[in-house]
Amino acid sequence: MADEKILIVEDDRTIARFVELELTHAGYQVDKATDGAAALEMIESGTPDLIVLDLMLPGVDGLEVARRVRASGNRVPILMLTARSETQDVVSGFEAGTDDYLRKPFEIPELLSRVAALLKRTAHERVGHPLRASGVEIDLQARRATLEGDPLDLTAKEFDLLAYLVANAGTVIPRDKILAAVWGGERSTDSNVIEVFVCHLRNKIGDRENTVIQTIRGVGYFFALN
Repeated sequence: MADEKILIVEDDRTIARFVELELTHAGYQVDKATDGAAALEMIESGTPDLIVLDLMLPGVDGLEVARRVRASGNRVPILMLTARSETQDVVSGFEAGTDDYLRKPFEIPELLSRVAALLKRTAHERVGHPLRASGVEIDLQARRATLEGDPLDLTAKEFDLLAYLVANAGTVIPRDKILAAVWGGERSTDSNVIEVFVCHLRNKIGDRENTVIQTIRGVGYFFALN
């Protein structure tokens, strides 16, 4: 753990210092930036292992930071911090390329849990074989998804959800398991987010009749094998 570097991007110096102390105590190496422009310069000069990114920043805001990082091809995991509570704000963060989020105020144990989960997932993605179902192929290592050989244009969270569905194809997946695996748990995640992202995926894979990603009412979802 001592070799893992985390960049905190937060303009509230009290919050930034508090998070820095807790992450350092947990054994991580920590850098800080107080605005988006400074964060982008630090990321370009040396990519951290994870970014804790506040949504509301002066100048270049958190959404724009995430967009530019992803546009450069950088797949560093991004944990977004937000004081906003609307589903659309959370969805916008995921569409910009963030991997997970926490609503302020948050508990430090939950922050540490999310950080550890993102770092663990990134480590797992470095190895493994492609996942396949219904013409969709997922390359976890390259974080690339294709449909019948054609690349799919997915946001980071869309990729995570599709990868989880394909990995569990042929079985009914309860909603709480999807929340736990893709969003790190349902405690601070609006369950409507699942429906939004399933709709996005159906559109992108051409699942107009909802036969590939099937809704199992009152339970969850089923991804067809063929």
